[in-house]
Amino acid sequence: MRRVLVVVALAALGLVLSAAPAFAHAQLLSTEPVGGTAGDAPGQVLLRFSEPVQVAQVGVRIFDADAERVTTETARHPRGKPQEVALSLPDLDNGPYVVTWRVTSADSHPVHGAFTFRVGPVPAGGSNEQALARRLLAADGGDTAVGATYSGLRFLAYASLVLLVGTLAFLTLVWPAGRGVARARRLLVSAWAVLAGATALGIPTQALYVNGLGFADLSSVGSHLLESRFGQVWGARLVLLGLLAVVLVAARRWAARSPDTTPLPPVLLVGGGLTVAGLLLTPALAGHAATRDLVPLAVASDLVHLGSVSLWLGGLVCLVACVLPRRQAEELAAVVPRFSRLAATAVAAILVTGIFQGWREVGSKDALTTTTYGRLLMVKVILFGLLVGLGALSRRWVHARYRVPALRLSPGPGAAALDQDSETVARLRRTVGAETVVAVVILAVTSLLVAAEPARSALSRPFSAELTTDDLLINVTVDPAKAGPADFHFYTLSPAGAQEDVEEFTAQLRLPEADVGPLPLKLEKMAPGHYAAYGSELPLRGSWELEVVARVTEIDQVRAKTTIPVR
Repeated sequence: MRRVLVVVALAALGLVLSAAPAFAHAQLLSTEPVGGTAGDAPGQVLLRFSEPVQVAQVGVRIFDADAERVTTETARHPRGKPQEVALSLPDLDNGPYVVTWRVTSADSHPVHGAFTFRVGPVPAGGSNEQALARRLLAADGGDTAVGATYSGLRFLAYASLVLLVGTLAFLTLVWPAGRGVARARRLLVSAWAVLAGATALGIPTQALYVNGLGFADLSSVGSHLLESRFGQVWGARLVLLGLLAVVLVAARRWAARSPDTTPLPPVLLVGGGLTVAGLLLTPALAGHAATRDLVPLAVASDLVHLGSVSLWLGGLVCLVACVLPRRQAEELAAVVPRFSRLAATAVAAILVTGIFQGWREVGSKDALTTTTYGRLLMVKVILFGLLVGLGALSRRWVHARYRVPALRLSPGPGAAALDQDSETVARLRRTVGAETVVAVVILAVTSLLVAAEPARSALSRPFSAELTTDDLLINVTVDPAKAGPADFHFYTLSPAGAQEDVEEFTAQLRLPEADVGPLPLKLEKMAPGHYAAYGSELPLRGSWELEVVARVTEIDQVRAKTTIPVR
């Protein structure tokens, strides 16, 4: 069973490492100057986002046509507005410029992008700044090794936190005598050490990750490690781990002078409980729970959810690794029913808080079935049901086999009546070991959920495309790209990227798979080269074909098509 657990744990870690780094979740709403436009030299570049962002170390950079940076100024939040990022510019010469930007969302995930603008007239032969923008953006995409390392450290931190808290609770509430067992102490110390190491390494790794840098650039982020919310929260976790170490050492010294089953002094219980609660808060404060609406309730729910998971899964590992190998029937008969009752309470709390968190992060059936977050959540729910089912089957098998009505156990992992023969213990070890395997996979899926964009925001993310013709560039934005009302924006540009007005502009939608359409859009001319249709209806999900027709002269017109994936 140990070999199986090691293999599955490595496979789960591989699942985390193989997941592509997520670039989410704030959305760029607008820029000044507007991308692609030509005009006078601006005094600054201004970006507006859908939520508060933190300016990454590389921040906003501007390049000329030769890919040379034109200023080393640092981007800032103008007028103290956290949703806006600005970069002051020197006097710019005529020509094209590329702006690359990188910020960190409120949930600690990086977002990056690029756009172009031109100062002065457009040359007769046009220019190719779009290709330069794509090249610079690709170079700013981040380091694969850093992304994989960060994903692995995040998984180790989450799993070791669950194990640490679960083992502490198990030795306090379920198996006080285990405080004197060497194997239990080693498990506790190992969980503490892995969590401390993953946290200490995770702070600089996350700084490199959000800035798109490699390990060779580690020295350049040294002074910025604790500037982000992620760095501050994980730094606080290290402090809490230090305090917990003091509590554990004091408890160990006290236990050496007292019987194993004697309750710990209240001061150690309170100090340890508060420290553990602080540790359980750190994932919520650095992740999705601390963003958007209902933040206090979401943070409290996350605290209860993660605490319950720790009681259940961390205690399960302690049971299979420390209690069952001892094969002491009297001890097992006392410990397993007690853990079963605790696990049943934890399962109920996980269900309640999980439903709330799912509603908050998903909110609709479409978001559940069409987004990465929703699909991962469904996988987690299925695995959760499998884990509960394994516990129920184990309990039913033992009751049927040994007919022990005196032990009426609550549902939960590891729930079983015990017989004194070694075969019963061996079967129980296999059953609980299988539950532990599933638990490891659940933790791996959960670590991917932490990195994924919440389904609500993913579902409402806009669609954008650039349609290219010989005579015209047409930028299209559909916000949001989901079934229901949506706003359409069209910008017409010259092949060189300058704003260009047209004589007439029309657009229509068609959904071939459902034989719907064509549906003409009711467009309004908002400004030269800008047409919009507000509140247009996308009645069904699917791949909608958008066709636009622009009349550039009295007799000449251009047509272009694109496909909009509507969720």
